[in-house]
Amino acid sequence: MEIKIKKTDTQVLTGNASGVISTYTVTENGKEFLLTRVSHIHGSSLGIAGKEGILYVDSDDNKVHRQVVALSGACGLNTDDELVEGLSPWTLRGVIMAEQRDESGEITIISQESGSSPDQPLVFVDGEASGIIL
Repeated sequence: MEIKIKKTDTQVLTGNASGVISTYTVTENGKEFLLTRVSHIHGSSLGIAGKEGILYVDSDDNKVHRQVVALSGACGLNTDDELVEGLSPWTLRGVIMAEQRDESGEITIISQESGSSPDQPLVFVDGEASGIIL
C-alpha cells in the first residue's frame, strides 16, 4: 500500500472561533481525498473537505469512519456513522504527523501488510527516508 500526503492550504480563523484549518491532498491506492485538520483552543479534528463530521479509527475493526452528530427535534442527538472506503488508519496518522512537524513536503507512506497486523510502514519526505515512526 502506498499513501501520498501533501499540505495544499492553510487558513487562519479569527473571531470567536479562532484557530487554523490545514488542507491535505491524500492519494491512497489510486483514490484521492481532500482532508482537513481543524485546530483550535479546545482541540483538533480531522475531516473530509466539504463534508460534515469527523474522522476516527474504530478500535474494533481498525478502519476509518466518519461520524456526524446533530441535534434532533426532541432535544436529543442523532449520530450517523459510516465507514470511509479506501482510507486507512496510516493516512490519518500521516496527516497528524505532518501537522505536528509542520511538514510542507510530500509525505509518502509505504506499508507492507502481512496477515492480520500491518508491519510498521516506511515514511519518506520528498522522496528521502525520514526515519519517522508512525
